[in-house]
Amino acid sequence: MIIGVTHDHDGRVVQRLSVSTKVSIGLPPNGDRNHPAKLDHFVFLRKKKSANRVEWEADPELTQHYGEQCRELHIMLIDDDIENVFPSSYAWWTAIERKCWGDGVSATRRTADKPGGEPWPQCGNGCAELAAGLCKPSGDLRFVLADFPRLGSVCRIHTCSYRSIRQIHSALEEIQTFTGGRLAGITAKLTVRPEEATYFDRKEKRKKTASIWALSLEVEGDDMQKLIANLTENARLFAETRKLLSGGKVLEVVEDEQEQAPELAAEFYPANGFPGNDSAETGRSSADPLLSAASTPQPPSPHSNSASNGGNGYGKSPANGAASAHAGKNGNNGNGSHRSSGLNQLRNEFLATARRVATRKNQAIGEVVEWASRGVFKYGDVGHLTESDIPKLRAATQLMASTFAGAAR
Repeated sequence: MIIGVTHDHDGRVVQRLSVSTKVSIGLPPNGDRNHPAKLDHFVFLRKKKSANRVEWEADPELTQHYGEQCRELHIMLIDDDIENVFPSSYAWWTAIERKCWGDGVSATRRTADKPGGEPWPQCGNGCAELAAGLCKPSGDLRFVLADFPRLGSVCRIHTCSYRSIRQIHSALEEIQTFTGGRLAGITAKLTVRPEEATYFDRKEKRKKTASIWALSLEVEGDDMQKLIANLTENARLFAETRKLLSGGKVLEVVEDEQEQAPELAAEFYPANGFPGNDSAETGRSSADPLLSAASTPQPPSPHSNSASNGGNGYGKSPANGAASAHAGKNGNNGNGSHRSSGLNQLRNEFLATARRVATRKNQAIGEVVEWASRGVFKYGDVGHLTESDIPKLRAATQLMASTFAGAAR
């Protein structure tokens, strides 16, 4: 036993799974093509070691099994926690690192002064990087191929499509509704199909309609009774087996960010994400109607300077405790920068705690936020809180933390 390696600090086994297979509906540029290719079917890739780094190549065994034009495949979900099965966020990837990531309210950004990451107040609508196409929605579905089950590793498909992210997340939520919160062991069908989407054309400054290839997740059954029976029985058996064998394992999927960065940057953030480049699923600048407000060119963010592009360090998790680099360099200067940094740090801590409580209680994060704040503010209000709201934000955070600690005991 090694605390922090094989076990966590509570003595629970930490089960860390690597990603050995990649499923995709797009391909990065190659020698004959200087732009990503959008596909209407799945391709199956495996890792290979090149001279300088790990790359992905076609997996001949899986390609032969599923065929050249596979548009649906059966998968098995690996955990009950949606954030382990399908983590999603806004993300800005470069060829060397994940530069910035957030939930649409607050974010963490790597800067020259804080290469591990510092709290960043701008995320979602109003973010200059999102409007410019540098940042995009990001989701990774992790699963086991039902026809090729493997122990010790998982498959992954990445998407930057608003439509795909909504559809997959909604399907997982619906499955949990029928199974009482269980996902692990459920066999579902992952599909790619054409759908219509509205997007905002930045050049012509108007909305347009386009056909896109979007992902969805489905569970099949001959009738509703058999469908529910398949869901609940598979989940129950899997949960009972895990309870007998694991003794409370903590599941983690591990990917090296330095390996992942060049792969994602080439396929989903070509040419550093300049306007006009798009995800491998949309075929347009933005295939999401909610992004239209953020798609209009805006003045650069006050944080978007040359310093934000420096630093080549990387970390696995946000540095929530990091002080603002700007406050650290310039002091207060009479503009309240120290207080703003404290608010951002507290906001990030509040949201992280709310997510943990929501996962533990199997509730929507919005419900947890309203409960913790005693109805004073809602989830959508968190990004607009000011320094005067620090006392109630701190009180809500402490309430959730104490509740979470009590439930853990």
